[in-house]
Amino acid sequence: MRSAIGFLSLLAFGFLAAGVLVVIGSAPVPDFSFDSLFTGDHSGVQPGSLLLGLVLGFVLSALARVSWSELPRRFVGWLMQNERSFYRLALASIFIGVLLFY
Repeated sequence: MRSAIGFLSLLAFGFLAAGVLVVIGSAPVPDFSFDSLFTGDHSGVQPGSLLLGLVLGFVLSALARVSWSELPRRFVGWLMQNERSFYRLALASIFIGVLLFY
């Protein structure tokens, strides 16, 4: 799973880099001023899509670090360790419900 997500994030980065190079190469004079971000004329790099691509790359790399095969075992272990807390929470919510509705 990790190698597949790593490959997909690398592929996304490649597509993003190719798109940036195409946009930069096709624009006569890119306007990188702050005012051009909010106008409708985007003749250079579109900062929204650039930022979205960077964020998606970071998210994919963070998801690649998760051990997906070990996650269910760890979750069940956490549930077993906190069983008493869940029991207390259920009792407290029942008692608060009785106080509120009667």
